Amino acid sequence: MSFLSLFRAEWFKLSRRPLTWILLAIFLALMVVYFGMIFLLVALNDGMFTGGESQLKVLADFQVEQYRRWLSFPGVFGATFSQINSIGGICAIVLTAGAMGSEYSWGTLRLQLARHPRRERYLIAKIVALLLLILAGMGIVLVFGVGLGWLFGSLLGDAGSVGLGDILAIPLAVVRALAVMTPYVMFTLASCTFGRSLLAGVAGGLIFLSVDVSLGGITLFVERDSPALLFYNLLLQQNINTFVTLNSRSFGLSPELLVANLDMNVLPSPLQATLLIALYSISFGFAAYWWLARRDIPGAS
Repeated sequence: MSFLSLFRAEWFKLSRRPLTWILLAIFLALMVVYFGMIFLLVALNDGMFTGGESQLKVLADFQVEQYRRWLSFPGVFGATFSQINSIGGICAIVLTAGAMGSEYSWGTLRLQLARHPRRERYLIAKIVALLLLILAGMGIVLVFGVGLGWLFGSLLGDAGSVGLGDILAIPLAVVRALAVMTPYVMFTLASCTFGRSLLAGVAGGLIFLSVDVSLGGITLFVERDSPALLFYNLLLQQNINTFVTLNSRSFGLSPELLVANLDMNVLPSPLQATLLIALYSISFGFAAYWWLARRDIPGAS
């Protein structure tokens, strides 16, 4: 079977699997809740519901201003990409584990490889289909997020405006957002092929994500001129923070004003982030292939 045929088969399975649409629906619902909470925060701060007579100020003015930008153009683009790389990362892990792990549980992987034993070709087709499906989901989420931003921004009295530069910045932001999720997709695939089950993929991916995010949160304890910073910046999360921050700043947001331990001066350069994220992704992808190629494939359980 050719690679194109394998890819079509994987795309067909993924795009028609109920899990795919359930995850998308959950993601969109959480976006409504999140953007709605930000709208209420800003509206209560402005006294919108009382005609300005009563204001509830729970944040500093500069923080409220940042959240206000989240709900107006072009900041809503950055806010949406921020959600893609937070909630979206969890959804990508579950989707990947379901796509690969269920093949072991249902016994379909053994049947497919018995007919077409090129395991590396099968895995590459699976990876390409997953990444393209995530890319398509990002497009839907972006359109949905723009609609939410316009709605809430209009209610607050200023929906903002979009310039040519903002439109041109979107493709690069999409590439960065996809790159951020790729290592977690690859690690989840590796967990599935190592544990040969859906549960192993979900557990491995979520544990790795939790540990990685936790390590990224100790920036506060790393001094700017410390030799430890060199090694700390080799961690995946630090380099992901570079891409996430670049996406926010590309659309007029300043995430360092909302995240207490985010120091822009200690983040790796974009070039280093690109190289290291690619290195992590390739390493995890190779691990997935190594275990897929060298471990027996069980039947349906």
